[in-house]
Amino acid sequence: MKDQIPGLNPFLPFDTYIPDGEPKVFGDRLYLYGSYDRFGCGYCSKEYHVVSAPLADLTDWTDHGVSFTTQAVPWSDADLYAPDALYHNGNYYLFFCLSDGTEGVAESAFPAGPFTNARQITLNGEAITGIDPSVLEDDGHVYYTWGQFHLNMGELNDDLCTLKPESVHTDVLSNAPGREGFHEGSSLRKLGDRFCLIYASEYTEAAPNSGARPTKLNYALSDAVFGPYERRGTVIDNEGCDPASWNNHGSVIHAGEDWYVFYHASSNNSAFSRRARAERLAVDEAAGVIKQATPTTNGFVKTLRPAHIVSPVNACRFFGGAYVTQTKTGAFPCVGLQTGAGFAFSPICFEKGTYELTLRYKATALTRVRLYVDTVCAAEQTLPACAEIQNKTTGFSADADFAPLRLEIADDGGGTCEILTIRLKKEG
Repeated sequence: MKDQIPGLNPFLPFDTYIPDGEPKVFGDRLYLYGSYDRFGCGYCSKEYHVVSAPLADLTDWTDHGVSFTTQAVPWSDADLYAPDALYHNGNYYLFFCLSDGTEGVAESAFPAGPFTNARQITLNGEAITGIDPSVLEDDGHVYYTWGQFHLNMGELNDDLCTLKPESVHTDVLSNAPGREGFHEGSSLRKLGDRFCLIYASEYTEAAPNSGARPTKLNYALSDAVFGPYERRGTVIDNEGCDPASWNNHGSVIHAGEDWYVFYHASSNNSAFSRRARAERLAVDEAAGVIKQATPTTNGFVKTLRPAHIVSPVNACRFFGGAYVTQTKTGAFPCVGLQTGAGFAFSPICFEKGTYELTLRYKATALTRVRLYVDTVCAAEQTLPACAEIQNKTTGFSADADFAPLRLEIADDGGGTCEILTIRLKKEG
């Protein structure tokens, strides 16, 4: 896609909105199973897409198209919420849930589907209700988690659609006072010899379990699959990725030589239009420690360079009311650019020298923009009012260093401004 650098966050095409990502390694590829948002609509839709990339190059993602739709669900036509997947006895199984609270499983000979033969998940002959299933096979047992506010867990029978009644535990995690702040989005994994639950959390140190926005992915550990689990900390928090950030959902995985957390962030100054993101993680399996990551521009690109800076969509932080949107013409501008608003990129590896800053923009009034390299204002650019999209270039200097980049509106001139692209080019 034009104006998109492969591998940067968000790492899928800008017009592809896949939240609630569950990463799984099958063979020599990493697959991501998630919901499917449509721009300008609410949560999710009636279809899933599976995307994957070779472990040897996680910047090269392929959308395998529609893998499953509600047309394949015999008992409901509700929207499809967050899924998970499992390879078991030679087949791939897609575990899904719907907005009416029902849950099911479908199967395929291929990791990207299409998935067929959908059956409901039941307990004692009755359909379970809840959202956000996750599944883990360990030592010949297949464990299943689901629920919102109170996490349920049980063991599946060999048919993978009925739960063993004696195995079902409720309140494994909870948002009750004094508990783990569980909101939704459980993901059951192994971290070394321990069982690990990744989940969207309401927990804050200042006011535990007070119903905070679940922008954090927290993790809890246990020596036994059914607990008790101890909350250990936060893996990632997507607050700041959009002014209206509401929820988060994702998981961790060891892929190739690195650990990653997959998560999502909203756009369009809304809780919706959520895009997949990923960050490298520092993980100590023996100690059971995941060091908290922060949202970055980098994604799967280890070293960010000036040439990587192209689109405001790749910014890792928006402030002052700024946000990115999608236009009918297929552009992805940053809007909401009032005085004091702007966006920032994670540290860039600069060479010492002079650079050109070129903004592609349109504005209804003369607008002054400041470029900060680290905390220093490196350039101030005046953007004349223009009804059509124009380019404006100015120069700035940078030292040889890793430095974050921030673009901020110094004066909106009483009008509106949209920035479509930002480019950095070293002179000479």
